[in-house]
Amino acid sequence: MVLRQFQANDAAHVALREDFILLHERGQIQSCQHLYETLIRQLPDLSDRTLVEDLERAALLVDPRNPSPDLDNPVWKYYVSVKRELQKRAEPRIKALEHAEN
Repeated sequence: MVLRQFQANDAAHVALREDFILLHERGQIQSCQHLYETLIRQLPDLSDRTLVEDLERAALLVDPRNPSPDLDNPVWKYYVSVKRELQKRAEPRIKALEHAEN
């Protein structure tokens, strides 16, 4: 039962992310912005695996190496937010590894 709920939540998130991308591609800014805000609120509750999938999906639509990104692009902002969340989660693991080496 718990596994089924987890799968349903994951599927709902993927559908929301894809709707967000579709609305962005269609230029429907207001609807896209609403979904962006919903996705941002979900970040702390998502699994690392889901965050990595979101990062990979967004990276297909933006140029992560671009030194001057389009800050008005909600897909770019989502990419940056997901990347920061993953980095924040990695910090304690990195510190633990560094502490174990000393």
